[in-house]
Amino acid sequence: MENTMNSDSTHSAPRSKTPYEHLWLPFTYFKDVEENPPLIIDKGEGIYLFDSSGCAYIDGIGSWWVSIFGHNHPVITSAVKKQLDKLEHVMMAGIISEPALRLSNLLSEILPKGLSRIFYSDNGSTAVEIALKIALQYHSLRGENRTEFVSFDGGYHGDTLGAMSVGMIPQYHALFHECFKKHTFANSPYCYRCPVGLDAKTCKAECMDSLEKILSEKGESIAACIFEPMVQGAVGMRVYPSKVLSRIFSLCRKYGILTIADEVAMGFGRTGTMFACDHSSEVPDIMCVAKGLTGGYLPLSATVVKEQIFEEFKGDYKSERILNHGHTFTGNPLAASAACATLTLVKEYDIPGSLQSKADFFAKELQKFSEYDIVGDIRTIGMVGALELVRDKKTKERLPADLRLSFKISRKALKYGLIIRPLGDVLYFMPPLIITEEQIRTMLFLTHRALREVIDEELSYI
Repeated sequence: MENTMNSDSTHSAPRSKTPYEHLWLPFTYFKDVEENPPLIIDKGEGIYLFDSSGCAYIDGIGSWWVSIFGHNHPVITSAVKKQLDKLEHVMMAGIISEPALRLSNLLSEILPKGLSRIFYSDNGSTAVEIALKIALQYHSLRGENRTEFVSFDGGYHGDTLGAMSVGMIPQYHALFHECFKKHTFANSPYCYRCPVGLDAKTCKAECMDSLEKILSEKGESIAACIFEPMVQGAVGMRVYPSKVLSRIFSLCRKYGILTIADEVAMGFGRTGTMFACDHSSEVPDIMCVAKGLTGGYLPLSATVVKEQIFEEFKGDYKSERILNHGHTFTGNPLAASAACATLTLVKEYDIPGSLQSKADFFAKELQKFSEYDIVGDIRTIGMVGALELVRDKKTKERLPADLRLSFKISRKALKYGLIIRPLGDVLYFMPPLIITEEQIRTMLFLTHRALREVIDEELSYI
């Protein structure tokens, strides 16, 4: 922006104001905001969002993966309105609201068997922070000096400091890792670009040899292994086979390492099972849930643990056996009411049982993108779909970073009424679970249209 003030002036020239000039938008470059002013959304209905001029958009990513039953669902809306007339908030320390108590019972009915204690917080990052603290203190209470964690390359567990310390996506975490106690990262289960050069169809999860090496060398100092079961989300929806997940559990059991499953994004039916861990029939020691828990209405998360973990924290005021952790809005009655209504819908919609045919249709339609030379990999699991764009399909050569092809495709799609937000060179879809097959067809048709047009415009650079 041109400097309009000289050394002799005490007043700057007037400048035009925009509705968003005071906002600092997450994960968004300032220049992109200047060139592409934010879309102002006025209302939502089902899978659609409507801007201030009344234009409709398909919410192809469920508003950052939270809106599992669509926008403005009458059951959830009614529950929140009803609670608003009774109680907006009460602290949860020696006091508990009826919705928070009711939610604990509803949630316990669908949690993997053995996960029995529920600690509420505000979002996925805080759920992870609590899990890390529980793991560290658990070992301390047992007289064990285990102070490190192991996680995976490409992992993402939130944006607070502890959560970032166990994440490994360079553009998100590299700057901050020097500030943290060093943690260890095993290979990513990235099947398209396998770190050990094998085929996912025939391998025996050898990518986890790196995890076994770490555990064999440092196991006595490691408090827990934290992972995203079945899908590494923020790094580009890297879907991996259940045999990898099973091996993670097996290795942690072999070396006596606690397991922390980050189900923040993939819980509540998204991968075709109630929780992604269910694909391996294994139960983690600690599990984090959030996002879809309230159907996208209000912030709420939960860190749930096995009873054997909770046992170590039982004590009186002399014992120091207490988890000194809490958030102002822990167990907020409005959020808990939304979550109770959401879990009621999970039962009524038969989630995940009712999703199988829809997920099969979704996967079949996504395969049609294989016709494009720049679509190198097509990944699907349940109601998650992703397309990794490349410069050369045979060599898997990556696209030039400054081309920003996926970003241009998402901007083009927006013009046609589809909201998608790429992860690097990956276009992905995580629509509300209520989306119909016809709406899936429309969502992907608009993606085809945007993709073709951008390819034609950028052909000389690809």
